[in-house]
Amino acid sequence: MPIFDVEHQDRAAALVQRALFSDRVPHAYIFHGPDGVGKETFARALTGVLLCHQPQRVETPDGQPQLHACGKCHDCDTARAGTHPDLHLIYRQLIKYHDDPTVRKRKGRDLGVDVVRQFVIDKVGAKPARGRAKVFIVREADRITPQAQNALLKTLEEPPVTTFLILLVSALDRMLPTIRSRCCLAPFGPLPDEFIVARLVELQPDVSPERARLCARFAQGSLGLALQHAADQLDEQNDRLIETLQGLPAKPVAHSVSRLDQQARALATRFAEREPEITETESVRRGLKTLLSLAATWYRDVLHACVASKGLTANVAYARKITAAAGKTTPERLIEMIRQLTESESQLDANVNLKLCLDALIIRLSRLSGSQ
Repeated sequence: MPIFDVEHQDRAAALVQRALFSDRVPHAYIFHGPDGVGKETFARALTGVLLCHQPQRVETPDGQPQLHACGKCHDCDTARAGTHPDLHLIYRQLIKYHDDPTVRKRKGRDLGVDVVRQFVIDKVGAKPARGRAKVFIVREADRITPQAQNALLKTLEEPPVTTFLILLVSALDRMLPTIRSRCCLAPFGPLPDEFIVARLVELQPDVSPERARLCARFAQGSLGLALQHAADQLDEQNDRLIETLQGLPAKPVAHSVSRLDQQARALATRFAEREPEITETESVRRGLKTLLSLAATWYRDVLHACVASKGLTANVAYARKITAAAGKTTPERLIEMIRQLTESESQLDANVNLKLCLDALIIRLSRLSGSQ
């Protein structure tokens, strides 16, 4: 796969291509940036070049020379399919395949030392099966525990010449300084909303442009998250949420709390399907945080209309309702509503009781909605 096919990541592409052309590719990279912006796709493209026996020199549309995998040899075919014997994909769920039955019983909430030792450290010293190189791509590397990061230090200090490690990281500050100092850092940034909208409509033709724009704005530059939001039918959840918010303060607090709780649990079911090891409480917590973020997006849209700002509107399908809502409130109240939502989200991160948090939030939002 051509590396420049990963769009809007020019800094990372230039950094890696310079290393390829100088034949001085670092043995450890940290690809850091938001989830869903192309880090793993880029890592697989780089892996293809490293494993290919006949990399090709080509030029980008703007005339820049680059090295790409040939795309035709057996190594390219198997690397693309993910079955190359020298491509090792490391992720939390590998704990289910650990040799020790005691370890297999644990939940893979983090990348612990047992998984890192068996699937990375113990395999690094082996010769490549195909003779050219051996590549380890570590997903969610910022979830490697400190103990496992320390165990990995020696591997990063003295890797075999033919071994390359690519750590995919969304929160760089979770990596120990000793790990960061032994890796080459390649930054990945958020993707433009217009690009995400176009890709969403292209990949999922049943998604309307309005729905795609909401998913894109809410994903904050992550195509991967936008695709998840579309799959979760976030627009339908958003419709129900806006109806609930517009019913404040006329509806009883218990009614509004019940509606939000039902929505949070519906989202939690989808989260649990994607990540079976999370607890029910955690999945509901994530669902509720999603709803709070959607509510903040709605109030921001109303705030933009209230002050005649040219800020981009996420809820484009609700233009008339946004204008109507802006005429019934003030910027000060809207700013306070957004602050209350942010504060409640922080409380959820601190593991407060979900029902108490939601009750208190709806009471405060109802009072602000009813202020004259």
